[in-house]
Amino acid sequence: MGAFADDPDAPLVLVEVEVRRADPANNPVKLARYADAGDFDRPVRLAHVFTDYYDLADGVSSKRENAEFVGDLAARSLDGFDYEPYSLPVSPPKRGSDPPEGWRDAVDALAAEIPR
Repeated sequence: MGAFADDPDAPLVLVEVEVRRADPANNPVKLARYADAGDFDRPVRLAHVFTDYYDLADGVSSKRENAEFVGDLAARSLDGFDYEPYSLPVSPPKRGSDPPEGWRDAVDALAAEIPR
């Protein structure tokens, strides 16, 4: 998903999907560094998607909290960089297993929520 080709002023929408990553904070940091260096020719909107892997019985994991913290910090610190976390209500399979039933519908529903 990205900016519409016929609108050069539209932000570039980047979607990072965290399925089971050990360090999801690395993605917003990396993209913020690129934005700060001027590597993008338009504003960037990062849609950071987290599966149920990052949910805990009493809230969200510290991995997700840390990723959201650095994403929000980057958005407040950099002009032309926006950050928005999203939840994808899918429990990701372990390596070699099939995805859960209904995962495509969940992805389609979330994609419709993300502003372009």
